[in-house]
Amino acid sequence: MAVLQPSLDPDPDHAARVLNAVQSSRAAVSAVAASWCRSALHHGLDPAAPRSVAERLGGAELKALRAGNGELLAVAAPVLDRLFGSVGLAGACVLIADTGGVVLDWRAGDADASRFEELGLAPGASWAEAAQGTNGIGTCLVEGRAVTIHRDEHFASRNVGVSCMDAPIFDAEGRLIAALDISSARGDHDRAMAALIAA
Repeated sequence: MAVLQPSLDPDPDHAARVLNAVQSSRAAVSAVAASWCRSALHHGLDPAAPRSVAERLGGAELKALRAGNGELLAVAAPVLDRLFGSVGLAGACVLIADTGGVVLDWRAGDADASRFEELGLAPGASWAEAAQGTNGIGTCLVEGRAVTIHRDEHFASRNVGVSCMDAPIFDAEGRLIAALDISSARGDHDRAMAALIAA
């Protein structure tokens, strides 16, 4: 059976729906719409903007960032391995991002890794809400709570092919230090599957 893959092409209707919501009063009753408002009004983002290569760190910058988070990554590695063992066969990847929304480490299956790379769900990618708009990692970090951002709940049209389930990570003093993310780019993953993976 072939796995359905969402298109990488932006959905022009999605951007219009987001901007309609930003101009309405939906932010008062919807956490997603409130995040869309932050994305558009506070960060000045355009939901129709294409993906930017500048959103990704590499080489020495990423190496330095990982070194500065070495203790976190050492503790997180077995958790990432265990989680990936639970969701990897379903086509999901597991990521950990710092408080700036930069992916520090990940686990992805061989068959899915290139897809996640294309989507920017790989080490060095910035998923800060200020860079990507509403998304699992960035919105989790801004709100300091677990979130699920399913496909068209993303702010940017370029990200609607992904479902992201995220939880904040706090240190012993209660400070937010990272976000743990499970993302899926499979076309056959509906909201029920996202809820199951999130659990």
